[in-house]
Amino acid sequence: MFAKLIWRNAKRRPWQHGLTLFVVMACTAALATGILLVWGIEKAGQSAVDNLGADVMAIPADAHFEPGQVLFTGAPANIYMNSEVLKEIAKVPGVEAISAQFFSQTLNQSCCSLPEEYRLVGYDPQTDFLVRGLLAKGVGRDLKKTEVIVGGNVPAFLGDRVVILAEPFDVAGYLEPLGGSIDDTIFVPIETARRLAGASPFLQEYWQEAGNPEELVSSVLIKTKEGTDANQVAKDIDRIKGIKSVTAGKVFSDLKEELLVIKDILRLMVVIVCGITIASLASRYSSLVMERQQELALLRALGTEKRGLFMLVMLETLSSGLVAAVIGCLAGYGLVLYLAKALSSHSSFPFMLPGAAQLSIACLGISAFILVICCLAAFWPARNSSRLDPVIALTEGELK
Repeated sequence: MFAKLIWRNAKRRPWQHGLTLFVVMACTAALATGILLVWGIEKAGQSAVDNLGADVMAIPADAHFEPGQVLFTGAPANIYMNSEVLKEIAKVPGVEAISAQFFSQTLNQSCCSLPEEYRLVGYDPQTDFLVRGLLAKGVGRDLKKTEVIVGGNVPAFLGDRVVILAEPFDVAGYLEPLGGSIDDTIFVPIETARRLAGASPFLQEYWQEAGNPEELVSSVLIKTKEGTDANQVAKDIDRIKGIKSVTAGKVFSDLKEELLVIKDILRLMVVIVCGITIASLASRYSSLVMERQQELALLRALGTEKRGLFMLVMLETLSSGLVAAVIGCLAGYGLVLYLAKALSSHSSFPFMLPGAAQLSIACLGISAFILVICCLAAFWPARNSSRLDPVIALTEGELK
């Protein structure tokens, strides 16, 4: 009986119920967007640091990029220093292994090229301890000179062929999304990257300033010896002319500090959203009860118990709140997908969407939270409706 009454009431008052649904949906979408964004940024940052495989990263001191931008974003980073720094870094106490990388970029100059500019990273197969692990996951062998391996955000290629800086390559494999710059990167052996970059007419301005690409590196990944303080190693590396370095832990801690501001804003937003939702719904449900007092009084006169009327209003609240919460979560998810692209293009924040299980848990938690708020807002109107005197209510006006 309750289900039929709830459905008929919704059909009789579409505007009022639509407005209620919109308020709940908007509040749910705002909460879902904020929570998933913070969750995704923190998850991607941790994953990027874990997959770096190094304790310290060094880049040119005059680079306009910060180490976090190099680690967390896949935007082209044409930064270079002389490869002689490798010898200096290897002499630093506490350094166990080093591996150089050479950065270049793709160009969208032809129909067979990528639709956007992506970072092209050349790795040293002889010393590498980052890409080798990725290759084990994605390919299971070393790359050939005519092959590339691409990150999880780089679009797939028809026929697994791609043109990079006017030269065709076979795509040996596609990596799963791992968070950070790896997802927006194309990996090739370092000699291939240097040769492509040196021959490209579009990149000659860099070599006029930095020198012969065969003698340049863009970043150096450093593994420290067990028991060595990575922060001290980073300080010693900073004394080498033309280099600035950072530990992987420092990069992630800086990211978490930046996220604290966003989390504070999110907490404030939760409080504001809860206040707006409770106030709006309490007012809305009170108005609905007043509009329906003759209908509720008639139900009371026909033998419906007080508890039954209370349950009717609360069930209407739960049903409408559940529908709005589901729609709001879907809208929030869609907004997160849109904002994720903006984050990867215009900010130094990494982002990795949580997995299906985590998304389900988050949406269930948000929906349950919203339903609790809806019940709190509807409690007093429902309580008042159950205490209506049917005789008085029926004599106050005609039934509508």
